[in-house]
Amino acid sequence: MKKSYALAVKKLVLFVIVASAASGFAYYMLSSSDEGNQRPQRRASIVGVEVAQVERRNLVEKRVFIGTLKAEKQFDAAFKVGGRLQKIAVNLGDCLKKGDLIARLDSEEFEQQLAQAQAELEVARASLTEARSNLKAAERNYERAEKLREQRVSSAAELEASETEMLSQRAGVNLVQAQIKQREAALRAAEVRLSYTTLNADWQSGDTDACRFVAGKYVDEGDTISANTSVVTLVDLSQLKAVINVAERDYALLSIGQPAEISVDSIADRAFPGTVVRLAPVFDDSSRQARVEISVANPDAILKSGMFARVQVELGRAEQAVAAPLDALIQRLGTDGAFVVEDGTARFVEIRAGIQAEGWTQVSGLEEGQLVVTLGHHLLSDGTPVSIGDAEEELPRQPKLRQ
Repeated sequence: MKKSYALAVKKLVLFVIVASAASGFAYYMLSSSDEGNQRPQRRASIVGVEVAQVERRNLVEKRVFIGTLKAEKQFDAAFKVGGRLQKIAVNLGDCLKKGDLIARLDSEEFEQQLAQAQAELEVARASLTEARSNLKAAERNYERAEKLREQRVSSAAELEASETEMLSQRAGVNLVQAQIKQREAALRAAEVRLSYTTLNADWQSGDTDACRFVAGKYVDEGDTISANTSVVTLVDLSQLKAVINVAERDYALLSIGQPAEISVDSIADRAFPGTVVRLAPVFDDSSRQARVEISVANPDAILKSGMFARVQVELGRAEQAVAAPLDALIQRLGTDGAFVVEDGTARFVEIRAGIQAEGWTQVSGLEEGQLVVTLGHHLLSDGTPVSIGDAEEELPRQPKLRQ
């Protein structure tokens, strides 16, 4: 009887185990079937998106660069000789015209050198008069000796001696004449050195009636300075240049003659027209940028050298170009494109962007009138059903292409 009871218990346990396994398998199959039924439904769900229409627009792409204004013409005025500064006739900010006095050195030493050179020249000229007189006497003696020799009154040696004397006096005249030229050169040099004690505003090019501003003053009266020491800096503000540094991507879009607009913080309500005039042929090794200069007229001298400037350059222009909002442009697997909505379905179209301006970009690969998705890209794939309108929840914007 005990054996029968134990056998019945074993059968009951086995039945419970088999029943549990069967229930688990049935639950797994049912769950798998539910997931399989739900997945197609999820793939087929409609995504709410915002769209915009592809249009034809006039686009002008501009880029703003940060730079510094600098004078086209600036130089340091300095004495060519050293000495004690006797007078300085200008102050910082003065407007000087060509020929105006800047400063003067104590000239006493140079005046003495000039007087000495003049005296030496007079001595040389007196010596020339004496040498010419001696030459005439020697020439007369030679003529007399020559006649006496013809009459056989004098000897050949006497004729030869008188000829030698004449040639010697002639050489003496030539020597004194050379000395006079030397003294005249020394006199001119002394005059030039004396003129160097006066420093005047001078420049080679530009309007002689225009002025140069004193941008820096480095010495005071009474200072002893050496030759070529800067006294003042003169700057021409009638024409400035805005100096900017551009990266390689922007450099390729710039060219000589492109129009630009320059603005400064101190004159916020005014823009100054400029023109790209110089492009550096090399890039800096450290910054990987190239120097670009934009010329800007400044006839009223409102702009100042050294000002912080914003330079807006026109990089391109397109008339009636096929354009799409920048928000429509995305990248998928390294390809630039946009989602086009047709018959309630989103379709990814590869495009190439061109000129960009005011939130729009020129595109190739799209047609005027097509609808492109501007919000909701991250929920889309090729062929996703969409509904046009406000999305049920705020959707994060996708990264844009370059602007």
